[in-house]
Order: sequence, then structure tokens, then C-alpha cells
Amino acid sequence: MAEEKELALFEEELIQLSVKSSSVRPSENPTLLCTVWTKKSYNPDSLRAQLRSIWKTKRKFKILIAGQNLFSISFEDKEDLDGIYIWESTSIGNKR
Repeated sequence: MAEEKELALFEEELIQLSVKSSSVRPSENPTLLCTVWTKKSYNPDSLRAQLRSIWKTKRKFKILIAGQNLFSISFEDKEDLDGIYIWESTSIGNKR
């Protein structure tokens, strides 16, 4: 049986994520839903530049704002998305 993992957050780190009230829409392209865990609003252009340097995709991907620090990342190539799953999670910015 698979071991369950728990995620613990300090109250000040907790960000409410409401997909129901977001602007997430179905896409024909392979899509990844991504959240940035910070209290400040995150710039999608900055996110795109940082992810491009980390992921090294073969084709382009488009980032749309879907909510407060919630982004929909749409890929032109399914292989690019599959390659990203190998990373499991990506950490950007200051590491404490």
C-alpha cells in the first residue's frame, strides 16, 4: 500500500487556492496547473523566463493567469509536459 504524505504549512505561509472561482478553462493542448507559494502577486513573465531556463522545452509553452498566483501552463508538445513530470516539483527563488 502506498505511503501517504502530509504537507504542513505555517499559518502565514498558507495561501488560499480556489480553483472553483478561478479562470481555469479546458484546453486542447497538454496543460499543467501551477501555483506559486508567496503572499505577493507573481509576474507571469518572470515565471515564464525562470521556467524556460529550468525546463529547456523543445517547443513553446504559454502561461495564463488563472487566479491569485495560480497559472495555467499550456504546452505545444506533450513530450515537453512529460519531461517536466520527471522534475516532480520545481523550486524558484530564495531557498531557506
